[in-house]
Amino acid sequence: MPIAPYRVLPVLLALLLAACAPRAASPEELARAASRRASPLPTESGYVPTEEGAAALRPRPEGTPDLLIIAFSGHCGLVCHTRNTWSYLDTASERTGGVAVLDAIRGAYERMGLTVEVFSASSFVTAHYSGISREMEPGYLQAQAYLDEVKRELIHGVSDPTRVVLVGHSHGTVWASLLALNNLDVTFDAFISLDAICWQWWGRHKGFIAEAFVDSPWPLPFPLEAGDPCGTFEVPGVGMVDVNDVVSANVIFGLEARTHMRLLSFDPNVLADDDPNVRINGTTTNIWGISAKEGHSDLGRYYNQSIGWVVAMITALGLPDHEDYPMHAFVLPPAPEEFEYQDDAR
Repeated sequence: MPIAPYRVLPVLLALLLAACAPRAASPEELARAASRRASPLPTESGYVPTEEGAAALRPRPEGTPDLLIIAFSGHCGLVCHTRNTWSYLDTASERTGGVAVLDAIRGAYERMGLTVEVFSASSFVTAHYSGISREMEPGYLQAQAYLDEVKRELIHGVSDPTRVVLVGHSHGTVWASLLALNNLDVTFDAFISLDAICWQWWGRHKGFIAEAFVDSPWPLPFPLEAGDPCGTFEVPGVGMVDVNDVVSANVIFGLEARTHMRLLSFDPNVLADDDPNVRINGTTTNIWGISAKEGHSDLGRYYNQSIGWVVAMITALGLPDHEDYPMHAFVLPPAPEEFEYQDDAR
């Protein structure tokens, strides 16, 4: 079926805008920016960081949140400038009586009796002014700095550490995936993926990533030293997949809603997530997903049936005991038939 001209034009404009981005870094520059990493990486020790010796634990400070939600919104549209991305997931919509996507997810955890704090970031490498929201918007580096502070104050060495949940929509799922993969010393209760899109992420962001990480004190997130993370992440038994279709081993529950491409839709944004999420070992352990009835943009724009499913799953799964889900459980491949893995204590 031929594609109508009005669908080709947005794609051409998107490619033109990507071409206007800052200069991309060379492979040598990316490798140099990645060499400053100090924390364990998914390429080391079988994706499981070495644990430090046990020390006396301290209680979490009074008045601090029981759970944090770190969310990344997607791109601002097919033809908008990448610098105008904004954090819309926490924006209420009149269509649903003022219930934003993050309001609904936050409410699910609050009904469990938890105090919840939300950090809502845009799909951009660092803080920037958005011409759409007309506000300064936090980006990936601000989310990482926020998580670093949370780790120091509320997680590491704490007897009742604050829980962390990741949420991403569209291109925002790439940033959320990078945050999980580059913070293996944090166990995330859940990663809520809303129509994960990787197409054009590298084209739109590689120049800004070079500006932020090359010759700067910030280490380049894994696996960006290899360049484009879309279709280049190898999973045993599956092949090469997008980085945002892989649920990291330090994530306990993976929830995803995927839409379908609608060529006959009047919505110019016809993007859709065409690949179910998997673990790094090729399994789908603790991953659940649905086929969303909403379009790509609507899935992240307001409370809808798919977000209702996410809320129901959060409620049904409850709060996981982190000791029941060690990272190696999501790393080792399935045991051969008639065999099983044994713990060292046996």
